[in-house]
Amino acid sequence: MNTHGVLVNFGKHKGQPITQVPVSYLRWMINENAPMAEVARAEFERRGDTMPKVELSGHAIDNASIRVLRIWHETKHEDEGLYSWLQRVTLEALELGEVKNGKIHHMGMKFVIEKGEEFPVLKTIMRKK
Repeated sequence: MNTHGVLVNFGKHKGQPITQVPVSYLRWMINENAPMAEVARAEFERRGDTMPKVELSGHAIDNASIRVLRIWHETKHEDEGLYSWLQRVTLEALELGEVKNGKIHHMGMKFVIEKGEEFPVLKTIMRKK
């Protein structure tokens, strides 16, 4: 689908070319199956698959920096910052973790992940007790 010349017809980016809409808004449109979700998906693909596959909430990043910093230091790859590490371990948790009481347990941590239409959202992360 050619997205050039297509204008967003709703929301805070109404009237703006879809090619100028922020990636975060495209991701929201896809996840929520909002109006124009298929156009958003086409534009997302047109831009290339360079964006992370997991959305990280600010709360999750803050919690990680406070509650699981030691695990990050022990398990991060060389030159892997907290954000990139959270992306990686969240995808691992989705694939390999054990679900208990609605939380995913993996690597000594509990992940609260909301599954969107396309992209999972890490809502928070904490140490297992």
